[in-house]
Amino acid sequence: MGDQGSDRTKSVAQLVRETIQMRPSITDALKMQIVNYSALARMLQTEIGEGSLEAVKAAIIRVSEELETEKGLQEEKVLSILRKSVVRLQDKIAVIISPKELEIPYIVTAYLTDSYVYVVDQTLLKEKPLEFAQLNSNLVALILISPPVVESTPGFVAFLSSLLSSREINIVEFISCSTNTVIVLDQKDALTAFSLLQNFT
Repeated sequence: MGDQGSDRTKSVAQLVRETIQMRPSITDALKMQIVNYSALARMLQTEIGEGSLEAVKAAIIRVSEELETEKGLQEEKVLSILRKSVVRLQDKIAVIISPKELEIPYIVTAYLTDSYVYVVDQTLLKEKPLEFAQLNSNLVALILISPPVVESTPGFVAFLSSLLSSREINIVEFISCSTNTVIVLDQKDALTAFSLLQNFT
């Protein structure tokens, strides 16, 4: 009897874990410890159709404890990278999106399936891009140069985008390649974003 009960509990725990993993909003709420476990247990019990309310709640608490530990470790890794990163602010930036490859000096470029994106110093543009290219000028770029470990650390880009969005800062372009991260912003947001990142470096 004890073995059967154990197998059943494990099965419920696995169902709860899988259901939570498919819901980023629930995962985030559990990481922040702002969840009413009983209410979530009632909701998940209805969804998975297995286990007692107590078993579902116990599984949620176990997942929550694991997520809290993971969050702490992950945030420390990201913050460690930020502390070792160099942040530069560059104005007079333009973003050019062209259906054809352009022979122009650029800070960073990205090749998409149907177009080319160039982040450029607009003062170095000697001639206008092709007429059918999109040009967005008078922007600002935040350029982060990080240690090589950034390439194998999940969550770095997510942390940066969440940090900026928490201050309602819109990202015009975001290109992360190797150890360089280039974030293009409107001029009005530049100093706020720069100050936010400097708090961690």
